[in-house]
Amino acid sequence: MQTNWTTFLTRWFVYIGLCVLVGNTNAAGKERLTGHSLFGNLTSPYLSFLDDVFYYLDAAGESISVSCRSDTKKLVDLASTGDTNALKIFDASGKASSGILEGAVYFIGFYSECVNTVVKSKDITLQSKYCLINFNVSSSSHQKELPRASWLVLTKSAQPPTIGICIPESCSTEDLQSATNASLHNNLEDIGGNVVVCHTDQTGLFHDPGAVITLCIFLLFFITAVIATVYDFVNERRKCQERIPIIKENAISISMTELCEKEDSKPKTPGLGVSCLLAFSFKSNASKIFTVGKGDGIRAIHGLKFLSMALIILGHTFSFATQYLYFLNPGSMQQAPKDFLSQFLANGTLAVDTFYLISGILVAFVTLKGLEKLNGKLPIIYFYFHRYFRLTPLFMAVVMFCAFLLQYVSTGPNWLHSIEMYDKWCRQNGWINALYLHNFFYTETMCLSHTWYLATDMQMYLVTPLILIPLYKSIRYGLISMGTFLFATIITTAVITAVNHYPAIPYISNIVPSDVVNAYYKNVYIKPYCRIGPYIIGIAVGYFLLNNKELVLKKKIVALLWCLSIGLGLTVIYLMWPANQGILPSNAEAASYSALARTVWAICLGWLMIACFYGYGGFVNSILSWSPFVPLSRLTYCAYLIHPVVMNVYYGSTESAVMFSRSFILYTFLGNICITFILSTFLSMLFESPFVNLEKAILSKKVS
Repeated sequence: MQTNWTTFLTRWFVYIGLCVLVGNTNAAGKERLTGHSLFGNLTSPYLSFLDDVFYYLDAAGESISVSCRSDTKKLVDLASTGDTNALKIFDASGKASSGILEGAVYFIGFYSECVNTVVKSKDITLQSKYCLINFNVSSSSHQKELPRASWLVLTKSAQPPTIGICIPESCSTEDLQSATNASLHNNLEDIGGNVVVCHTDQTGLFHDPGAVITLCIFLLFFITAVIATVYDFVNERRKCQERIPIIKENAISISMTELCEKEDSKPKTPGLGVSCLLAFSFKSNASKIFTVGKGDGIRAIHGLKFLSMALIILGHTFSFATQYLYFLNPGSMQQAPKDFLSQFLANGTLAVDTFYLISGILVAFVTLKGLEKLNGKLPIIYFYFHRYFRLTPLFMAVVMFCAFLLQYVSTGPNWLHSIEMYDKWCRQNGWINALYLHNFFYTETMCLSHTWYLATDMQMYLVTPLILIPLYKSIRYGLISMGTFLFATIITTAVITAVNHYPAIPYISNIVPSDVVNAYYKNVYIKPYCRIGPYIIGIAVGYFLLNNKELVLKKKIVALLWCLSIGLGLTVIYLMWPANQGILPSNAEAASYSALARTVWAICLGWLMIACFYGYGGFVNSILSWSPFVPLSRLTYCAYLIHPVVMNVYYGSTESAVMFSRSFILYTFLGNICITFILSTFLSMLFESPFVNLEKAILSKKVS
């Protein structure tokens, strides 16, 4: 190993820290603390790696650029004189610490110290940048200086060991890669290393045309909403003033609000222009979101929507954390899916099927009512336009924000990687999302990857008339149509799963190779013909609720149905518990579960909806029909769109490794869900509700 100034600097920091702890400042103590003691034998290989990285950046050679070598040498000279800012560059690089034998092999350093440090002297101004290096370790690699226990941790780590390093900005990724290769060969033979990212703090928003245009569009919406809100308040005040009768001086004082409430005269309908402006009013849109009427609709559906959304956010809180956070105890994280109580989280993808069920119920309920009014005629163009116009504006607003503005929201050591599917991929493929075909095209680089659900839901909606029209004409024809679709989806899913040896569900552990899991997601999980089962069950439930005003059942029958529903639901959840513990099902078992489980889950929840609707829900109906769930359920679409963005902003900005625990996940989940629904309220009023109002305003004018 090369002995040079970086050896002294790096080990000097270790020496000072340990001296403070043990109070040993004698020469013998110093010798032990520089790498020849029981403490040093775990950390010295990593320190030696850093030593030689800087040595090779400073060394003469064609593989390192002239500017990089020059700036590194200047940095060395300043550090040797005790320059504080120069020393910060070395201090910001990641050092090995406690917990290596527990899997804490993520030495990410201090990102902010690195990117915020500017080294200035008489003749130079030197800016630094932060890079992440992933080690590629395999069991076939040769152990060199690492102790056996530390070596075993590296070779068995679920995620690659990672080290953060702070270097002069003039050093390119290629420069650092070359120095990394040389240093690894010198210190840790047969271990590879890749420079995965190098960046400084994200700046330059106003030099990015796409970001400026997007920001201007959003500001235009916001200004329009502010103007509409002010007009709404002023107009309501003026109308109220006009309706106040003349009151004699000795009359009893009556408040303006009371007079307006008592006025029975119907206000004049505003013109189309005014109606379009008022569609953006924060006041009106907030009122529509938060107004809770008693109504005779399917009240329990609101609670089911919100709780299902909460389960999705909880599942993503865990799964995204495993991808974008660095944990000090990754072993505990890997054990979490094996726990009995964690199976609700491990099978959290069933919450998506709950939304398919709800979507099917609402489509059937609303469309069949419309068919009755129109004598069986379905305005097919409006049927599709209404759906597209309802979902797309907010969807595209989120796509544009992610593509052009998200990169400037925050920064951190893993920032660029954590937002890649929202930033880079949305700029490349965001246009395909507007066509709702992103679950078929560019699936490996899908913009807003979680929105595959919107594509499948839209594709299911496209074939809905093939079920609803026969169902309206005859229950027999409707059953034949639904049965055909159900049979097709069950057989298709089973065959694809069996032939390709796919898992039964997307396990959240590493028991199945990542390439197999990715293929399963691409060919089964995000395809409408494999997920339409719960949607069809929802249509059947919606038809039943619409055509049966009353349902009289004996208590024994009700109890039996509840027991069957709960039993089947728990079976679906826990049938894959052995798989999460490492005991994988056979190919036939996996195919059967993949083909049937989601439809069975929908049947269980279908009974829950029926029971609550007809008064057999008991305390379950009381919980799901709780009034605060009504406005929250109205925000679930917006919450679904933005919640991964919210949590990845937090994860990508986190600058240190964290300790995994259930309390950490729960605390993070509560923060994620609160921030998500707060932002959803604002975005819904700005981008979702206005277009719903515009559609109503335009249609009402055409009718009148």
